[in-house]
Amino acid sequence: MSLARGETVGLVNWLGEKSVRAMLPLVVGIIVGCGAYGFAIGLGRAPLMACFVAVKMPLLIFLTLGVNGLINGMFGSLLGSGMSFRQTMQACLMSFALFALIVGSLAPIIIAMALDRPADGTRDLEGWYRVFLLSNTAVIAFAGIIANHKLLRLIEAFSGSAAAARRTLVAWLAGNLFVGAQLSYILRPFFGNPSLEVEFLRPDPFHGNFYEAVWTMIQASLPDGMAGVLLHLFALMALVAWLFIRAVNRTSASRPNPYSTSRHEP
Repeated sequence: MSLARGETVGLVNWLGEKSVRAMLPLVVGIIVGCGAYGFAIGLGRAPLMACFVAVKMPLLIFLTLGVNGLINGMFGSLLGSGMSFRQTMQACLMSFALFALIVGSLAPIIIAMALDRPADGTRDLEGWYRVFLLSNTAVIAFAGIIANHKLLRLIEAFSGSAAAARRTLVAWLAGNLFVGAQLSYILRPFFGNPSLEVEFLRPDPFHGNFYEAVWTMIQASLPDGMAGVLLHLFALMALVAWLFIRAVNRTSASRPNPYSTSRHEP
């Protein structure tokens, strides 16, 4: 209930538990929630695809956490999160479990959309597929925003500093997004293109990478020379965002920790 309600004090106390059983509900929540949502996504292509994605969606979460677990713990210690390595892993598990609860609760809506899928070869299939992709993008973005907002409050409770919490969250997000994007590329397909066969993995899952594929699509969709201009624009935006974050961190005063029940590990 503390996880579903996003109660920071309850989650902080939960992090104080050192037993493996404290992580079990989080693991089960990710398997059930992401599994249900993965089934809904895959059902938009075929029942067999639904079974495949129901397995791959939780697998993607656990692989991302496994690869980034040590790195997140190091970033947390360096940036002042106040968490131990175990607490860092458990906090990330909490965030993904909350994400899984949200997307899992919205899975029936996605299933209803999948059941309304036009037949293959019809004129309406392409328009339905675009709406289906956009709807799932909105669901994933909404769940991600809520889960990371709660994670930010959790880090702030341990660190006692809003600036340290923001720094830590940005570092964790950067690592998770970098690794998760490549893992999702390897584990593709998830949605299942209507023009391709249903399969668990593509015949060449390790050929290329996510960032190369995105850059190729950008180049193909823009006039000659515009891709380079867009790359420089993104670099400039990243520099401005970094300078803005530094300015905010320097000027913001540390707020007192409102969560007096937090328990730190040495």
